[in-house]
Parts: sequence; structure tokens; C-alpha cells
Amino acid sequence: MVRRHRVEHPVDAFAARRSAMELASELGFDRLACLEIAIATSELAVNIAKYGVRGHVTLEAIDDPRHGPGIVIVASDCGPPFHDFELAKKDGFDDEGPLSLRWVVGRHGLGAGLGAVMRFTDELGWEPTAEGKNVRAVRYRTRPSRG
Repeated sequence: MVRRHRVEHPVDAFAARRSAMELASELGFDRLACLEIAIATSELAVNIAKYGVRGHVTLEAIDDPRHGPGIVIVASDCGPPFHDFELAKKDGFDDEGPLSLRWVVGRHGLGAGLGAVMRFTDELGWEPTAEGKNVRAVRYRTRPSRG
């Protein structure tokens, strides 16, 4: 079960978000998990429009041998690679450091998008591609213990 959504404008995040919510529900995620998956998907889609120029979000059902059923969210774009992905995952930061108040107001965001994705999923990573980059997040129906 694979769903793909083109993203060129922030409004394109709505279709990806709705699709993620529907897929999560079909896979038996509870209501809260469905909402968290939808938010993570939306954040990744909006990031494509803000920073990656254009791309797509792919949602795929998986059955991991170790963790069981889940959803993989891949946000692919043609934007620049991350300077520092670990830094970009911190609230109030981008991939180059802390955000100033002026920057936050001008961006219409708090710099918490990747942090939210990290909190609402069980795996988060990225890789450069010939066209740009892929950000990959996974959420399992039964969340692995974090330790």
C-alpha cells in the first residue's frame, strides 16, 4: 500500500496529511497515533515547500519483522542537503544554528517541525540524493521503548 503526493506549495500538505491519517486508520493505529502521523506528514510536506522548493511525500505501509506494522513517510525534495541534521531536529533551530526572533516571525514558524516529526515517529533520518534529499520517518503501531 503506497501513496504518493506531489508538494510544490504549503497547501499541498493538506492532501498528504489527510492521506496519512486515512492510511494510519486503515492499519489499525489508534486515534492519537493517527493524528501524530498526520502532523509528522504535514510538517515534512510543508518543509518541502519551504526549503526543498518542490518534491513529494510517499506513505507506505510496512510490516517490520522486529517492530510489526507501521508507516514509512518519505519526504523527497530537490532542495539543498542539511548542513547539520541533528541541529535541525532541535526546537528553535535550523540546520545552521538557533533561529532569531526576527527569522521566526518572518518564516511563520517556530523551528519545531523536525522536532515534532522526531517526537511523533520512531525513526527519523535523511540521505542526500542526486536530485536533493530524502527525509525518512517511521512510526510503528506498537512503539518501541526508547532508552
